Amino acid sequence: MNAIVLAGGFGSRLKPLTDECPKPMLPLANRPMLDYVIAQLYAHGVTDVTFTLGYKADTVKDFCLGYDEISAHFSTENTPLGTAGGVKNASRFLDEVFIVVSGDALSNVNLTAMVEKHLSSANDVTMAVTTVENPSLYGVVSVSEKDEVVTFVEKPATNEFGNLVNTGIYVINKEVLSFVPDGVSFDFARNLFPALLGGRKVGAYLHDGYWCDIGDKKSYFNANFYMRKGGFYPVLKNASVFPSREYVGSLLGHGATTLGKVENCIIGKNAHVASCAHLKNCIVLDGATVTESCENAVVGAGFVEKVDFSEKIPHATTKFYENLTGNRA
Repeated sequence: MNAIVLAGGFGSRLKPLTDECPKPMLPLANRPMLDYVIAQLYAHGVTDVTFTLGYKADTVKDFCLGYDEISAHFSTENTPLGTAGGVKNASRFLDEVFIVVSGDALSNVNLTAMVEKHLSSANDVTMAVTTVENPSLYGVVSVSEKDEVVTFVEKPATNEFGNLVNTGIYVINKEVLSFVPDGVSFDFARNLFPALLGGRKVGAYLHDGYWCDIGDKKSYFNANFYMRKGGFYPVLKNASVFPSREYVGSLLGHGATTLGKVENCIIGKNAHVASCAHLKNCIVLDGATVTESCENAVVGAGFVEKVDFSEKIPHATTKFYENLTGNRA
């Protein structure tokens, strides 16, 4: 079984962070967020991966080709085709049953168990669902006693439909793509799934672990500190990923230097903190030079983005992947 990673978005809500860097390549604890997604797939035995590309496609493509243990394929969209349209456009690379994940969301969804549940069911689609505090940002689902999705409401204005939401992680029978028109923008959540309900079976796989849709600066900021201790899965070798080092309670990327004071910071590759700067709870992006003091911010070349930092978020642990022994195909 193979997988497709949706990695072509513009990341408009993350500007100016995404002005020069495509969203899936934004660093999380000095690793591109896409690296965590690929590591998860590999940990569950998936080594054949297709990437849908759009914004700054070459940057993503060059990075993905740096893996020795991943067979990468690419489908570039000249105009955005939506999530389902992008998958349909890349269908020549996909098996009869395949996994869909986002290149800009992090989770520890047990993909092995999810695939097993799908294959043992009569479902055409299996959707990973989880509970959230604010369901208005996502597609809200209701599920029957047989774990079948019976209703789907995209980004409701109120909580009246509950707080069980679609994570954007799917196992799909390829034949379902026949419902997706060619060459037009078509979305899984807005278009395909509502059309399937009642005729085709859409199952639910309940995930009660970590899931983060990195859609804005606060979620990006918090995900960085969540992954501060390494993430959930073993790191794969990639020519573009260099190890970071600990420095008095902060994380320094390859080639980074700091002459100023840093407290609980993540300093990117080849970044520089001048002696006049004092940073606390900050993320400094690759190659940036910091000459002013700041707190609770993302600092890039020519900008400082203040963020509401939540110190209640726990650190992830690399120990999670010990439970995956034997899952690799």
